[in-house]
Amino acid sequence: MKELLQFGYRVRFVPHEIIADHIACYRVRYRGKEICPSAAAKLEIPLNEIWVSELFRPYARYILFHELAEIKHRARGLGPREAHERALRDEEERFRGDPQWEKLRREVNIAPLEELLEVPGIGRVLAERIMEQRPYKRMEDLLAVPGIGPKRYGEIAARFWCIVEEGDG
Repeated sequence: MKELLQFGYRVRFVPHEIIADHIACYRVRYRGKEICPSAAAKLEIPLNEIWVSELFRPYARYILFHELAEIKHRARGLGPREAHERALRDEEERFRGDPQWEKLRREVNIAPLEELLEVPGIGRVLAERIMEQRPYKRMEDLLAVPGIGPKRYGEIAARFWCIVEEGDG
């Protein structure tokens, strides 16, 4: 991405265990403002670096697009959650129909709320519970989420996948 070079950002692929709770995180200077989620301090991310889980390297194009969109929205004054939601919409506008991006949206650790709500029997409360208990190392970990029994798990497992499980991470 040209913007990464333009702003002097360095992308580092880090071991998944280090960043599993976030998949990607950054600390950057954008148009005179330092933009960083609270996790960046905990992770000790140096200025102008974007960290991405090594397991998500095949999807770096989409992850980095999302992170850059989020940075821009944060610089415009949006809070972290609102900037994230806007970046998801930007992503969808840009990549809808791209098979690799569509697969990424079904990875259980990053699937957006809307994707989870499409599963029969999953309402907002259960979808939010699934999101709150991330990260998952295996699909079967979803069985520990209150409200998910064997039948719902089967419907979820038929639609979603887990990158840690596939990558043996």
